[in-house]
Amino acid sequence: MRKVFFTLLALIGFMTVASAQTQVIKTNPLALAFGNFNVTYERVLNEKSTINLSANYQYRLFGVDVNSFGVGAGWRYFFTHEKKDVPAGFYLQPQVGVNFGNVGDFNYTAIGIGAEIGYQWVWDSGFVLDLGVGPQYTILSGSYEDIGFDSDGGVLPTATLAIGYAW
Repeated sequence: MRKVFFTLLALIGFMTVASAQTQVIKTNPLALAFGNFNVTYERVLNEKSTINLSANYQYRLFGVDVNSFGVGAGWRYFFTHEKKDVPAGFYLQPQVGVNFGNVGDFNYTAIGIGAEIGYQWVWDSGFVLDLGVGPQYTILSGSYEDIGFDSDGGVLPTATLAIGYAW
């Protein structure tokens, strides 16, 4: 019985050490300081790519009361997949997101389609640091005091600064 117990314990230990980190949860700490609660979940799809799902809620921006909720998704291709285990390394990420909110009597919907290039570090401890930049085409539509306005769009910068945990 003792041999079986130690054999099972050793197998579990080897499986834990041998398995790569396949999931990441992260947040942007600077956004938290400005009233934006945000979270991103990342899952490894294969040895070259991951998928990201994100959500955020914003209640304040530069001292102005805001009520905003958004969701987004992205797919990452890692250029360095041959040298580093995914989800670490250089990546290119096409992404899409939608945000609904209001500032006082102004109600809006924003839809963004863009891409980022970046680098994600994943340490053995599970700590994650993610940095990325890129362009995003954003379409904004909304209403003010029940008066609608046509949608307008333009290219805006997008950036990622996130810390988190991988397992």
